[in-house]
Amino acid sequence: MKKSKIYIELCALVIALIALWQAITVIFDIPSYYLPSPVEFFTYFSQFLQTGKLASHISTTLYEVFIGTFWGIVVGMVLGYFIAKSKVLEHLLMPLLLIMQISPKISIAPLFILWFGLGLTSKVALVILVVSFPIMIAESSALKKINSGYTELMNIWHANKWQVFTRVELPCACHEVISGIKIAVTQAITSAVIGEMMGAKAGLGYLLTNGAEMYDLNMILSSIFLLSLLGLFLYEICQVVERKVLYWK
Repeated sequence: MKKSKIYIELCALVIALIALWQAITVIFDIPSYYLPSPVEFFTYFSQFLQTGKLASHISTTLYEVFIGTFWGIVVGMVLGYFIAKSKVLEHLLMPLLLIMQISPKISIAPLFILWFGLGLTSKVALVILVVSFPIMIAESSALKKINSGYTELMNIWHANKWQVFTRVELPCACHEVISGIKIAVTQAITSAVIGEMMGAKAGLGYLLTNGAEMYDLNMILSSIFLLSLLGLFLYEICQVVERKVLYWK
């Protein structure tokens, strides 16, 4: 009941914003090339969908995000585990990883395009770079906070490192890792779009750049609209996974 109420309130808010948008374009007589009305935008959007061209751009961005996020999670968890277990690795790797994260992704993207080309590889590599960091930080922080009594008990039972990881460390770190994944998913979309805007043959970021070059505001708004929906969709997937995995919360 509570969730349905939230959805009703969200729908009401969206409808109110669309009505306000329509009113602004009519009252102030704003030209469509400056700000199209909702009617003009959704007419363009539906026609664009019917051409079938939009589906290929959506699938390209989704592929980059899903593949990059998957390998970003793997890399982040591996790095997070070893950094939590080794002070030497933490002191060696953390400054380098921090520098790579602090650097604007728009400045790193051209390097990846030069190294990996205009295809999917450069965008996936950029997504992996962005996704792995919050997961690494979340896991290493969670592993350091585990009560040493748990691991000592496992040692008494002569458990190997894999058993300690799967029976104690992973369950204890699971909540923070999933929280890191929820942050990483939104950043994955941003990094994939940045890579596409810097150089690509397809994708929603490519559409954004193409729309800007042709002064096609409807194309730009269509890309933004789809990226917002994509972000909400992926975040909701993370929410569902979190409820299934952390069923006791």
